[in-house]
Amino acid sequence: MRKERIEEVTLLRAMAFMAITMQHCIAEYIYRPDIAQPDAVMLGMLFHFTRFGTPTFVFLSGLILLYNYAEKLNYLTYVRKRANDILVPFLTWTVIYWVSVSIISGHSFTAAGTWTALVRQLVEPSYGYHLWFILMIFQFYLLLPLLLRLAKPVHSFIQREPEQAFRRTLMLVAGAAIVYGALTWFSYYRAGASAAAIGGFWEWLMVHRSKWFVFYFFYFLLGAVCAYGLDRFRRVAVSSLLASGLAFILLYIWAGYELLGISTTSMMLGASTYLRPTIFLLIVAQLMAVYGLAVIIDRHGGMMKRFMLFVGRHSFGGFLAHAFVLMLVSGVTRPMQLEGSHLIATLITFLIVAAGSIGIAKLASLLPFGSLLIGAQGRKKKSPGSNGKPPYRQEQTGAPL
Repeated sequence: MRKERIEEVTLLRAMAFMAITMQHCIAEYIYRPDIAQPDAVMLGMLFHFTRFGTPTFVFLSGLILLYNYAEKLNYLTYVRKRANDILVPFLTWTVIYWVSVSIISGHSFTAAGTWTALVRQLVEPSYGYHLWFILMIFQFYLLLPLLLRLAKPVHSFIQREPEQAFRRTLMLVAGAAIVYGALTWFSYYRAGASAAAIGGFWEWLMVHRSKWFVFYFFYFLLGAVCAYGLDRFRRVAVSSLLASGLAFILLYIWAGYELLGISTTSMMLGASTYLRPTIFLLIVAQLMAVYGLAVIIDRHGGMMKRFMLFVGRHSFGGFLAHAFVLMLVSGVTRPMQLEGSHLIATLITFLIVAAGSIGIAKLASLLPFGSLLIGAQGRKKKSPGSNGKPPYRQEQTGAPL
């Protein structure tokens, strides 16, 4: 049986890609010493408006993986495909960022520590600072058989009494949210002190906690819930759009108040980490809202849908390339005096970086070796008679990113 292609997934990819790109453009300008306070405050508020980006990619991974593989999984074939789609581009772009930063920094490729630095970038990416996400999300891919084994009895229990399925699902999600909320509270308020007190391996785990899958499990679980009850999830997201929107506004004000309260000489964006309880609630409310908006956009079509589908289809390649384009733009803007214009500069930079990175992804999709840069999108071919539209596939195509 062929499965429905979930169009809102591609729309959500576009939204998440643009949110992440905006975050990194904000980070490029908000810490500059000549930034005026009004610009810093506005960029800080805009930063909270885009926090849903990375968790949405985790949500989409849960949705796509459970939607495609809940009934049947050939693990070796699946891992090989995901490695080709995700890890090969990760390796390629790690080398690209390493070479670029080495050239800009004037490091010699014959120096003793140069190649050691490359190996370190493959484990703890810092030149391509966004590539940590690839290593984190691949942990979910490797654990998929275990996750499916856990999901099947839970799904059977929920469906045992169909009239109670919705209530039981809500209880499951609420229980998981409480557990995850407690985890974020520990991560933000206690993990640092715990790591320093215990030391050793525990300290290493806590220092790198933002890179472990367990600290993102709720978004993956929410995606799995969507996969098992797609139509109901759509209806809930649309019908609760007003409620989730109002919840987001209240949490947005709260998060902004907290950020301004702890920021003194500069905006402390690090305090608005994904692993803070306030930001967790903010992201959940916004994620439900943007899902509802994606469903509405998909239903009504039009130019907005066509544009977002184009961006979404190339979002993975754009995600990989956007930091490279931002590095090129920053090489021009950093010597400039922008006092009083940092907000405008951020918005212009965002437009350039988003367009440039999607352009690179589109170009790579036309090249014979494009799969090395953008994974599965670089191997797609149009089917005869498709009129330029992607061929119908049983599996939701492309990487979950």
